[in-house]
Amino acid sequence: MSWGIVPGTRQRHPHDQRWTGILQQLLGGDVRVIEECLNGRTTVWDDPFRPGRNGKDLLLPLLHSHAPIDLVILFLGTNDLQAIYGVGAYESSLGAGVLVDIVQGCRAEPMLAAPRVLLLAPPRIAGLGATMREKFRGAEEKSIQFTRCYARIAEERGCSFLDAAEFIQPSGVDGVHLDELQHRQLAAALHPRVVELLGR
Repeated sequence: MSWGIVPGTRQRHPHDQRWTGILQQLLGGDVRVIEECLNGRTTVWDDPFRPGRNGKDLLLPLLHSHAPIDLVILFLGTNDLQAIYGVGAYESSLGAGVLVDIVQGCRAEPMLAAPRVLLLAPPRIAGLGATMREKFRGAEEKSIQFTRCYARIAEERGCSFLDAAEFIQPSGVDGVHLDELQHRQLAAALHPRVVELLGR
């Protein structure tokens, strides 16, 4: 989702139309938004057909590479509900918890504090199009539990939380990916929270 596929295609939204690019514009030049998105990335699951999609394996090196970091926004989980993984929102939230733990435990250098975390619950999957129906079979019902399960993880870890389902929904074209309007709405919803967390 975060990578920015144009619904119903294999094309990608331009950077200034993706939520990360829009958020950068809203925050201005005093803040640098680092976009680390990968098509098909999961929280902790290995894709047997496309290696390198496991977020757990990639996260720590990325944190060290981009340090110092003030805030990490974690927005994963939708791809966990692909049928090949056989898991639901509960298991996905546990995977998200592993990622939160990695960020909160990261000290890239002895004098650097661990970044803060803003955990986003993915929006509900709904109205799956023909191209996504088999890949995400059963995901519509499972995704209803994203909000509850992710909120619990955020509470347990003491990190900030935002329910993306309150602000956005997947495109009616494929039921999974976000159109340009949804990217704008997500960035607008994130902006005040990010400003608050950065103390600006």
